[in-house]
Amino acid sequence: MALATGLTPAAATAAGGARSTAAALEAMAGERRTVGQALSYWHAIRGHRSLPTLADVDLAECGPLTDKLFILDIRDGIPEAPFTHCGGSLSAAFGRKVAGKRPHDLMPADVADHLLDLVRAVADFRRPLADAATMPRVRGGGVLKHRMAVMPLAADDGRTVTHILGAFSYRID
Repeated sequence: MALATGLTPAAATAAGGARSTAAALEAMAGERRTVGQALSYWHAIRGHRSLPTLADVDLAECGPLTDKLFILDIRDGIPEAPFTHCGGSLSAAFGRKVAGKRPHDLMPADVADHLLDLVRAVADFRRPLADAATMPRVRGGGVLKHRMAVMPLAADDGRTVTHILGAFSYRID
């Protein structure tokens, strides 16, 4: 699933100084883990600016990482933030379609609260965070172990965080 951002990678580079998608993909190539790839991508698309914008994100160019990415729209407040894009990884981990839903609609309350606490910190400090956790699976048994990166995306003003780009990978033991 591609996200239409309104700008091509070349236009985003010209508009805000971000590096090209090719440079972002090259930065990801040296990383083995999803979180490392996502953080490399985020740093590459922001270029010399403090924060990248939603327009800088080109999911069609992220290759296999696209399936691990999600975007939360926090413009109407963090507790009400819906997932506007969700790769298959997050949907598979929680056993339901995620796009258009809020974290509390999908996840156990403590898991959703933890995610939203990370989102608040990322929005407040305007810096990415990485997280790893283990949780029991209520349905299906086993233990879900996940790693996640949560990264801010700015409005056109370059300062106000309006969206969160996240990456999520997991395994079940």
